[in-house]
Amino acid sequence: MQDMKGFLLRTAAAIVCAAAAIIRLFVSRKGGILLISCQSDEPSQDILDLEAAIRGTRVTSETTVEQRLPLAACAPCASGISDIPYVKVMAGRMDRSIGGAFSFTGKLLSMLKEIAAAKVVVLDAYCPAVSIPGKMDRQKVVQIWHAPEAIKKFSLQIVDTPAGYDSLTTRILKMHRNYDFILCPSNATLPFFEKAFGYPENAFVKYGLPSLDRLGVIKRPERGEPDTPERVRVKTAIYEKYPDLDASAGKRPLTIVYAPTFRDGADVDAAGLAHAFEKAMPDAVIVLKLHPLAAAKKAEFVDINVKEIRQENEPRVITDNKFPLIGWYAAADIVITDYSGAAVEAAAAGVASYYYIYDIDEYKERRGLNVDLRDEAVGKYAFKDANELARQALSDFAEEKGPKYDYGALSEFADKYLEVPLTGNTQRLAEFLLNC
Repeated sequence: MQDMKGFLLRTAAAIVCAAAAIIRLFVSRKGGILLISCQSDEPSQDILDLEAAIRGTRVTSETTVEQRLPLAACAPCASGISDIPYVKVMAGRMDRSIGGAFSFTGKLLSMLKEIAAAKVVVLDAYCPAVSIPGKMDRQKVVQIWHAPEAIKKFSLQIVDTPAGYDSLTTRILKMHRNYDFILCPSNATLPFFEKAFGYPENAFVKYGLPSLDRLGVIKRPERGEPDTPERVRVKTAIYEKYPDLDASAGKRPLTIVYAPTFRDGADVDAAGLAHAFEKAMPDAVIVLKLHPLAAAKKAEFVDINVKEIRQENEPRVITDNKFPLIGWYAAADIVITDYSGAAVEAAAAGVASYYYIYDIDEYKERRGLNVDLRDEAVGKYAFKDANELARQALSDFAEEKGPKYDYGALSEFADKYLEVPLTGNTQRLAEFLLNC
């Protein structure tokens, strides 16, 4: 069976290499930047924001790459004023199946054509059109996947586990080959990224994604400071959709957002968490924000849990599909997550965070973790038992004079794993790509 699988994979890889070689003979270099969103069939907001920034950016010789790279550096290549003549955005995700591979063929050929024409290629996940063929001369490839965090293991860290590819597939498909630069958010995260991508330290650059700029404008204000206009706008939109959350309707209920990570088909204990808060804090409202992959697949286990909650706690649970999770950081009093990137995002946004890690032992065995939240500054807020978590939240937020939550520990955790700022990331990354 493995021999047949290996034969088919090698044949497919050889076809991709041959197609790339033929396409490169007939495609002229346009000298521009190609942005490929590989996680879905629609471009991500980060990719779209980068496109807009690149189109509106002019780079001078004073914009040097060395100024931007605490982890790695390359020689600046801008001379005088540089205008980008060509920017292209593509999107496409290949499902892990034979049918998915065949249906992806047309998209793959289109990617090969556009890659052959570009001087800089930006990716947000593994792309076979980049990694399988040989590296093109005078072309830079920048990988931005997982740039804000790496709580759970991913990519090459999970080879030969139920959550990842097997080593045969990884080797033949040359996963994560041909990158010149990989975004990394902090020195603490660097060792995880080195293993996940299989590159040495000098390949990593410390830049933030556009999503961090969006996070920055809705960050919880410092004590005594007013909300930003964007934070007010987002909260107003949420309250218009869910008026029961608004203080204008009376005493505002405590808003708790539960954002569990995707568990590769395993169950999400949203019902257990809702029941625990129903006993400890019956006036609180829980907003369930499923991981995009779980929501997109509409898996049966998700539907069962949502139905159970909605039947038993109808007024106190909201299953939201309208607003992105980052928007809820403006309206949430508490965020509950686990091994998701939301752990770092919510901490950076200054939202009181708790971690429901009921399945941490199984998750470590099935997929693995880079960061055990119990060992971090926020470790006192990590619980395997939903009732203990709810009781701690009650203790922290029950007093009217203000929460007792340790925001200092939250800030320490955020600063450790996210060393890039929450402003100006889109522009800095656009300038870096132009200099490439």
